[in-house]
Amino acid sequence: MRKNARNLLLQGLAAMLIAGGTFGAVSATGDEANASGKPAVRGASHASTIARTGAWPKLKAGSQGTKVKSVQHLLAARGYAVSADGIYGRKTAAAVGKFQKRAGLKADGVVGAKTWNKLTALTVGLGDRGPAVKAVQVQLGVKADGVFGKNTRAAVRSFQTRAGLKVDGVVGPKAWNALITRPTPAKPKPGTAKPAGSSAALARQLLTKRGITYATKHSETVDPRSTAYRNIHDMAKGIGAATSGNSHVGYKRVPLDPRMLRALITLHDRYGYKLKISEFVGGVHGKNSRHYRGLSFDANFINGIHVGSGAPHKKVMKLCTTLGATEVRGPGDPNHNTHIHCAWK
Repeated sequence: MRKNARNLLLQGLAAMLIAGGTFGAVSATGDEANASGKPAVRGASHASTIARTGAWPKLKAGSQGTKVKSVQHLLAARGYAVSADGIYGRKTAAAVGKFQKRAGLKADGVVGAKTWNKLTALTVGLGDRGPAVKAVQVQLGVKADGVFGKNTRAAVRSFQTRAGLKVDGVVGPKAWNALITRPTPAKPKPGTAKPAGSSAALARQLLTKRGITYATKHSETVDPRSTAYRNIHDMAKGIGAATSGNSHVGYKRVPLDPRMLRALITLHDRYGYKLKISEFVGGVHGKNSRHYRGLSFDANFINGIHVGSGAPHKKVMKLCTTLGATEVRGPGDPNHNTHIHCAWK
């Protein structure tokens, strides 16, 4: 009898806990919406409960850059008096600590994943104004005037397209994460020449980069006129790169896209990657391949390591997307287990 009564009591408690949501999602705190208690922008919501795709950067005392500046703008959007100077000093650390305390987090003054989730738990779009909009603008590299106008929306839409996100011009949870977690361009090394404008000039500049080499033969065709090595040298001469006579389009000459060439220079100069280019317009590809239009490159070695055998291909692929490539493939994609493919539109 006593045992039955105890079982009934336990069952009743369990039912109460489930009904109260104890085993469900944790409710959002007021700080998640707005630490100041006032709606800074529209759409502040439960964004921290939505899955993120990138690893949030860890910022602390001594950190500098646009990510720090975005943190400072987001803190200002929550009502904290912080100057957006891009330097993570004592005042920024103190404001982060106060925000963390109000948000129910460990108040250590360090911006990690949990703090980022709380700071970016808001949505901004056309017509919004204020520091949160500036946080978006500094990441996009547009004028940080705090006004979400047509130009900012266009920049957001362009970024969403490159990042493979829903293109709606609105910065919500996924867009915040993609903006903050994308690689920050490194400063060019001293003495590094500014990328030229024309394809021929860019090709000549690429030929001075010792870290970028070019295949002298194909794996699928024997046409010596269309190797990556021949393509880049012919482009440097201004006569265009030759497609293979064995390909779908036959032999013809096409210019190499300047955006693609500039991206290769950036990968080398700013990020320090050493690449071996296996194809430009040569070889045999799909009938409508962008290779045949001079819009893409393939690389089969990164930093001296073969793609698919330990090379950091995912990082380079992500950078290609950041640099404007709209078609990026590599190991795991059909027919791309031994090289990466980056193409512009």
